[in-house]
Amino acid sequence: MKKTILSILISLLALLVLCSCSPEGMFSPGGPGASGKLHFEKGMAQPLLEYSGPNTDNKNSQILRFCVYVETDHDTDGDGKADLVKAFVQVPRAAAAGSFKAAAIYDPTPYSSGTNDPTAGADSYTNSPDSFDYSKLYEPGKKRTPKDEISTLILATQADPEDWSYTMPASPQSEAYPSKQVYDYFLVRGFAVVDACGIGTYGSEGFELCGKDLERDSHKCVVEWLTGDRPAYTDKKGTTAIKADWCNGSVAMTGASYGGTIPYEVATTGVKGLKTIIPVAGISNWYDYTNSQGVSIYGHPHYTDYLSDFNSGATFLDDDWTVRNDDYGAWLKQIAADETEANGNFTDIWADSDYSQAADDIRCSALIVHGLNDFNVLTKQSDLMFRAFTKAGQNVKMILHQDGHNTLFGKKIGSTLYEDILNKWLSHYLYGVDNGIEGMAALTVQSNVDGSFRACDSWNDLKDVSVPATAKAGDTTLISNGDFDDFYEKYMCGQPYEDSYRDIMQDEALSQVYDLDLPEGSTIRGVPKVRMRLSTDDVSQDGLMVSGILVDTAAGGKTFPAFLTDPNLYNTVAKKTVDKYTIG
Repeated sequence: MKKTILSILISLLALLVLCSCSPEGMFSPGGPGASGKLHFEKGMAQPLLEYSGPNTDNKNSQILRFCVYVETDHDTDGDGKADLVKAFVQVPRAAAAGSFKAAAIYDPTPYSSGTNDPTAGADSYTNSPDSFDYSKLYEPGKKRTPKDEISTLILATQADPEDWSYTMPASPQSEAYPSKQVYDYFLVRGFAVVDACGIGTYGSEGFELCGKDLERDSHKCVVEWLTGDRPAYTDKKGTTAIKADWCNGSVAMTGASYGGTIPYEVATTGVKGLKTIIPVAGISNWYDYTNSQGVSIYGHPHYTDYLSDFNSGATFLDDDWTVRNDDYGAWLKQIAADETEANGNFTDIWADSDYSQAADDIRCSALIVHGLNDFNVLTKQSDLMFRAFTKAGQNVKMILHQDGHNTLFGKKIGSTLYEDILNKWLSHYLYGVDNGIEGMAALTVQSNVDGSFRACDSWNDLKDVSVPATAKAGDTTLISNGDFDDFYEKYMCGQPYEDSYRDIMQDEALSQVYDLDLPEGSTIRGVPKVRMRLSTDDVSQDGLMVSGILVDTAAGGKTFPAFLTDPNLYNTVAKKTVDKYTIG
């Protein structure tokens, strides 16, 4: 009898021990890297975990990867529910296990989750209604009521790498989230990395609304989830809630091009927790990106519909991306019609996509990066936001390099690796490290002659200097009377902007070169201004585009040593390159 009682007691004890081991309990103590701590040296975060690739099983990784769905406020797609935004999260296991709270680096690039073939996409909404009421987009969506909540550690056990590693129907050659390894340098040093592409993009819900306030607000919602102020769910059903229980509430937004634009958008909301942004070649004013002083830069005066459609994976009703949500097709038609009617002029249709005018609401710092030879997003865009942040009284710095439309990862700024500069910046603003980075020069500019970087605090000490061209008053030069469509097809289609401008300059029928004689050793700083008088006998045109570019040349067609020598500037970084660097 005693033996039987003893056996029952042992069995009960074993059962109690097993019951006390929740999935979370079995996952964290024995998991690799669960007890890591943040470590800083020389003002920079240091490696604290072993790196593993994005398709590694979470069970064997010091980095946990999973997806969540953040709830927004609006129902842009009209299904009665608040739109959800998919977010791909990479976080050190140690942060999820409670050893420390991680700051978040948030890349909002819309392209990352999957893009649409714009030529095929147009066919998918030709039968949509021709008009759309914009007010429908602002209808509040019904919020979900979760039945339960789980922790990050439990969610990580359920995560499927196919949620962030897949190919898209319209572009099967491209893998999703191509930037998922771009921030590995920071990931192994204790930062979390979040990719979320916004409403209307593949994997999310709603309509993709390029540059509009609802696009901005959907990304603001992701920041609010990271700070604990907004719900997210483990899937689109919305029955299980998930908090960013690993986050310290400090967020930095960064990205390039369109991904560098959205940090500007969200910064103008003043959202809590957004401590800094690092926009690379971002757009501050969509009107100025697509138009110039009343004339469209492109072959047609509408653009928002094109880029929205390109990123609108969520709006297709079938897996092959051939059947479009009719309301979204109607919105694409309406926005194209309104921008066509504006015909290059600044109207209300462009007003809510000029972020440089919203300085009063900016509450974060900014480290702006831009290429001086970027002919896609011109440096004017960064200058507008530099001035906006200055007006807002926020700490803002700018790095101007001699590359085109590109970022600087793996390159040196002087003797310092670009990533190390970002490390100091992020360690200071996200972890409170006192390293003095906030006192760096306001402007760091690369010379096109020797590649060196020079620092200055402002352009304000520069004086206007007038330099006359070789042309005299009354001189007349015929540069072109050709058909614009032929010109656009020949020079602006199928090749990078940089190649197009170079070819145009070499076509004597389309351009005229005026020499400016400068003293030897002169340096031009600031914004060049060109004054000219033009006339045309083609009165059928209601607007004519005239572009000017300042080019460094030598007399008699001679060549001379210049730091930027590659004729194709697109995606070419002309600077000292680091062959290898340690990521962990």
